[in-house]
Amino acid sequence: MMPELVRIGGLTLYTYGFMWVVGIWLAVWWGLRRAPRYSVAPDDALDIAFWSVLTGIVGGRVAFVLTNWSQYAPDPLSVLRVWEGGMSYFGGFGLAIATAIYLIRARRVPIWQLGDLAAPSLALGYGIARIGCFAAGCCYGAPTDLPWGVLFPGHTHPVHPTQLYATGMNLLIFAGLSWLEPRRRFEGQLFALFLVLHGLYRFINEFFRAGATSALMLGAFTYGHLVAAVVTGIGIALYWILARRRTRTHVANAFGDV
Repeated sequence: MMPELVRIGGLTLYTYGFMWVVGIWLAVWWGLRRAPRYSVAPDDALDIAFWSVLTGIVGGRVAFVLTNWSQYAPDPLSVLRVWEGGMSYFGGFGLAIATAIYLIRARRVPIWQLGDLAAPSLALGYGIARIGCFAAGCCYGAPTDLPWGVLFPGHTHPVHPTQLYATGMNLLIFAGLSWLEPRRRFEGQLFALFLVLHGLYRFINEFFRAGATSALMLGAFTYGHLVAAVVTGIGIALYWILARRRTRTHVANAFGDV
C-alpha cells in the first residue's frame, strides 16, 4: 500500500486525500464542460458543485465517525484528521444532494437537467476517489484465495480489493452514462439510471466488503445493503415517474396538434 504519496520535512501528502481531490476535480471539470448542453450556467454549476462537495465531505465524515465511534473515542481529535481516511459515502451523498436541491431551488436551475449533467461526473469522481481508499488500506474486502487478492498491512490473509472493484464498476457506469447522454429520451433519465446502477454496484460489492461495514441481519446483509437497496428503489421509482410524465406530455401535445 501507499498511504503517503510524498513526505517533505514535516509536510505529508496523503494518497487518500490526494485521490479524492483528483476525483472531485475531474468530476467538476467534466460537468462544467457539458453545462451549456443542459442550459445550465457554468457559474451556477460550479457554485452548486462547490457547496455540495463541501457539505458532502462533512456529512461523510460525521456519518463514518458516528458509525465507528469506538475507533475514535480514545483520541477524539482524530476525527479531524480526514486525510487519513474514514468517510461514509452514503452519508456524504445524502447531505450533498440535500445541499444541491436547496441551491437548485434558490437559483431556479432546472433540476433534472442539472441531475443529468451531474450523473456521469458523480460516477467518474467516485471511481477515481476509491483508488485513494485502496492506497490507504481502508474499506477492504473479505478474505479470499483468488489470485488478485491483496495482502494489506496488518492482515494475515489476502482480501478482496473491493476499493478497486468500486473503481472499475463506477468507471463502467460513467462510460455507460456518457454514451447514453446524447441519446437520453427525457430529463432526469441519466440521474435516475445513476441511482439504479450505483445502488446495484454497492449492493453487490457489499457482499465482498469487510472493512468499515456492519452486519444488519444474520451476518448476510449490512447497513450498506439496506442503503444501497433504498437508493436503487428510489432510482427505479424516479425513472418510472419521469418516463410516464414524458409520455403524458407527448400524448397531450399530439392531441393539441389535432
